[in-house]
Amino acid sequence: MKPWHNKANAEFDTLVDSQNILGNLFNLKAIPYGVMIDEAGRLIKSPFSINVAKKETLAMLEKWLSDTAYNATLLCDVKLLNKPKNPKVIEANARFQLGLTLLEVGKKTEAMTEWRKALALDPKNWIIHKQIWVVEHPDKFYDGNVDYGWQKAQLELENR
Repeated sequence: MKPWHNKANAEFDTLVDSQNILGNLFNLKAIPYGVMIDEAGRLIKSPFSINVAKKETLAMLEKWLSDTAYNATLLCDVKLLNKPKNPKVIEANARFQLGLTLLEVGKKTEAMTEWRKALALDPKNWIIHKQIWVVEHPDKFYDGNVDYGWQKAQLELENR
């Protein structure tokens, strides 16, 4: 994350949810997503798909920074997902977490096995897709810009 943060000359903190805690709380299936936190450490807006190249995203962020009343408006909309989860999604999340732990202790093959099982249970989960891809093909993610064209082609191959 740091190379992209530095490349953008970002003047804000960037946090990486390496354990996908917010992803699980809010049932997020794709990255990147943005989280807005105020000076008191309160979550102001539920996580959302973020692309700072989009004018709408920049306008929202600028309003958030310049209009203190806007925080209260956003805060009212924050809601955790309170519905019961599909057992397959629960198992997929557990296998994803196990894979992260296995990778952390150097067991890459075992991690990949768990992530593939997780993906079979939750095939629309982009976080799992990208975790597999980034470990198998780091050059498509860490050498310059993220190669979104390659990701699209990879997904088409997987869906055959």
